[in-house]
Amino acid sequence: MKKLFLCAVMIFLVCGCSNINKMSIDKIASNSVNGKTSHPNVVRIGYKYYKPQLMTIISTTKNNEVLRSNDYLYYLYVDTVSYLNKTNTSYEENDISYYSKRIMHKKKLGYIEINEIKDNQYLIEIMYNYAKIEVMVDKDYIKEAVAYSMSILTSIKYNDTVIKNKLDTHVLSSYEETVDIFKTATTKKNNYLKYEEDKTYDKDVIPDMDLVN
Repeated sequence: MKKLFLCAVMIFLVCGCSNINKMSIDKIASNSVNGKTSHPNVVRIGYKYYKPQLMTIISTTKNNEVLRSNDYLYYLYVDTVSYLNKTNTSYEENDISYYSKRIMHKKKLGYIEINEIKDNQYLIEIMYNYAKIEVMVDKDYIKEAVAYSMSILTSIKYNDTVIKNKLDTHVLSSYEETVDIFKTATTKKNNYLKYEEDKTYDKDVIPDMDLVN
């Protein structure tokens, strides 16, 4: 059953099929963390991850990445600091959110929280494997966005040696102060998403090329 689900998700990501909308968010999340992850096709300093074919990278700065799919922007932050320090985290499920769920798989912890920000506009925040994705979508696109996000987050692989060699104490501290991936919009002001949305990107320019490992 698990293999059949993974095939369905991959078909959707490649072909844009609507079958995933028939699944629950719980099902998408649980099968994503328990199933076989996709092979990384994007390499960065200290980590690599899988980018679905229908997603485009439009900005890369330090550990921040902005991707686009169907005119929605996905803000990815990979917290190499917390990974290196093996920072522990906890998440309290929020009853007032549209969706709120703690993710637990082996030693990897995280959460999915979805909140309605304005009419038919939902902020999706997913943290897993020391990385976080934030994306604002219409209600009809929530499940598809969760599938894309989980596909990326579950695929992230870290390189301890590179992280230790490239990040000195000063850089580690500054990264840690910039973004707190363990907190959601309901627990603090979401400065990261607001900061990124204020930027203007040229939709015709892709400043970064995928590197195949």
